[in-house]
Amino acid sequence: MFKLHFFSNSAYFRCAIVALAVCGSLQVLASDPVDDFGALAEREIRTLAGQFPGRMGGTPQEAAAADYLVTRLRAFGYAPVVDEFPVNYRFVPEDGEDVEVRQAVSRNIVAEIKGQGEGLIIIGAHYDTAVARRPDDVALGVGGPDLEGVDDNASGVGVLLELAQRLAAYRPEPTVRFIAFGAEEVGLLGARHVVDKLTDAERESLVIMINIDSIVTGDYLYVHAGPSTLSSHPQAAAMRDQAIAIAAELGVEMRINPGLNADYPAGTGCCSDQAAFDEAGLPVINIEATNWRLGELDGFQQTDVSEAFPKGESWHSASLDRLAYLEANLPAGRIRERSAQVVSILMELLRLQADLDNGAPGLEQMTQQLL
Repeated sequence: MFKLHFFSNSAYFRCAIVALAVCGSLQVLASDPVDDFGALAEREIRTLAGQFPGRMGGTPQEAAAADYLVTRLRAFGYAPVVDEFPVNYRFVPEDGEDVEVRQAVSRNIVAEIKGQGEGLIIIGAHYDTAVARRPDDVALGVGGPDLEGVDDNASGVGVLLELAQRLAAYRPEPTVRFIAFGAEEVGLLGARHVVDKLTDAERESLVIMINIDSIVTGDYLYVHAGPSTLSSHPQAAAMRDQAIAIAAELGVEMRINPGLNADYPAGTGCCSDQAAFDEAGLPVINIEATNWRLGELDGFQQTDVSEAFPKGESWHSASLDRLAYLEANLPAGRIRERSAQVVSILMELLRLQADLDNGAPGLEQMTQQLL
C-alpha cells in the first residue's frame, strides 16, 4: 500500500512544528499553536471515535458528541452556536429486525471568525456515523451503536478542529465559518439545513465551501470540485488545482478523480455534505482519501481487496472503521500523517484565499522554506 514519507521531506514541517522557534527568517507568533501539524487533529479523531461510537443522527450519543465539539471550540476561543433541526429516517433498532422511523433532533455546531472585509468561506465535516437502515445491515455489521467511524468521519472533524484552533490566532479578510454537520449519513440533512438557511447575501458572498470527509483508509488523497457548479463557478476548479499544487510543494501526492466512470466527471466528486451546496449552485471543493481507479471507478472502493479489507473499503463497517483495526491494518502512523497533510494543505490554501498574512506573519515565510 502506498505510503508517503511526509515529514522527512519538507523543510516546511521541520520549521512549522518547532514551537516558538526561528527557522531562517520565520517568526512564529506567541499565540500560534505549538503542536506539530496534525497532532491536535489526531487527538480529536481518537477522542471522537473512542468516546462517542454510534453517534447516529438524532441519538443521545450524537448529542453527546455535539456537546463535546462545543466544549472544544469554546476552548479555542470561539462562541459556537448549536443549530438544531429535525431528522426523520427509517432504521433498524438494536433489539429487532423491524424497521422503524426515527423522528428526532440533530445538531449542527457552528463557529466563525468574523472577517475584516467581504466574503464567506465555509469549512465543514460531518460528525455523525452511519445507521443500520435494513435488517441485512445489522447482520453485516453496517452502522449501529458500535461504529466508531474513525475514517468516516472522525478524521474530517479532527482536521476541522485543528484548523479552527490554528485560525483562531488570525484575522482573515473574509469570514471563516466552521460547521460540524449532524445527520450526514441519513441524507446530508445537516448540510441541507445550512443551505436552506443561507441568506441571499451569504450565497452571493460565498467564496468556497470546503468539505473534509474520510481521509484515513483510502490509498490516496483527492480533491474535487462540484459537478453541478464546475462550469458556473470556475474558482472552485482553480482552488482544487491550487490545493494540488500546494500538496506537490509539500511533497504530498494529491489526485483528482480521473473521470473513468461517466457518471462522475473528471475533477469532480460526490456523496458528502458538499453535494448539498453544489446542488444549490454554490462553489465547493471536497477532500477525501480513496482510490478512483479501483472497483466500479466511482470512488467507493478505497483500497485493494485483501484479507483485511474484503471489499476494499471500511465504509460504515463497525468491525473495520475502528481505531484498533485500522491501526493494525494500515501503514503505521496513517492517522497522524494524513491529518498533518490535510491540515497543512488547507492552511496554505486559506493563507492564499483568506489573506491570513494580515496580523499573522509566518505562513508565507514557511512556504518559502519548502524543498
